Amino acid sequence: MEDQGGVFALIGSTGVGKTTTTAKLAARCVMRHGPEKLALITTDSYRIGAYEQLRIYGQILGVAVHAVKDASDLETVLASLRDKHMVLIDTVGMSQRDRAVTDQIAMLCSASRPVKRLLLLNAASHGDTLNEVVKAYCHGAQSDSGNGLAGCILTKMDEATHPGAVIDIVIRHQLPVHYVSSGQKVPENLALGDR
Repeated sequence: MEDQGGVFALIGSTGVGKTTTTAKLAARCVMRHGPEKLALITTDSYRIGAYEQLRIYGQILGVAVHAVKDASDLETVLASLRDKHMVLIDTVGMSQRDRAVTDQIAMLCSASRPVKRLLLLNAASHGDTLNEVVKAYCHGAQSDSGNGLAGCILTKMDEATHPGAVIDIVIRHQLPVHYVSSGQKVPENLALGDR
């Protein structure tokens, strides 16, 4: 993912670790390609301090951070970032049962520049909940894999007493695992997904 570059949106439920994972990925990209090759975007205008949290990570890394509120904003910002090797979009967290999930996916899919969606899955969650999350966040656009997702990132592995449920969901939905996150340290607690 770091080598191929592109635009990646981190999506998922509230509290799954999207902002922290965005910071971890950003740090890895900066170490590999330099700060001038990366930009950060947030769509989270709901949570108090959400933009500020990402902005602080951006300042530490020397990376520009942009806030967008709708599809038009996203289109404008992505057009201005065409020279970036990687653009990471930290999205607002929503319950899988929130009807606004469909609107968020539609906004990401409407951009003229392809946005690859990465679903963050909480490894400490119950299997039925994870299944609901995948089904809700797959709804929308189609891709080569048929579910509209470029893959997933497993989070909170350090909190999971029985990670079998998340592994079952990944296998059942044929989701490529890009990374595994197991703690709050940026960027240390992020590993490439492998068998």
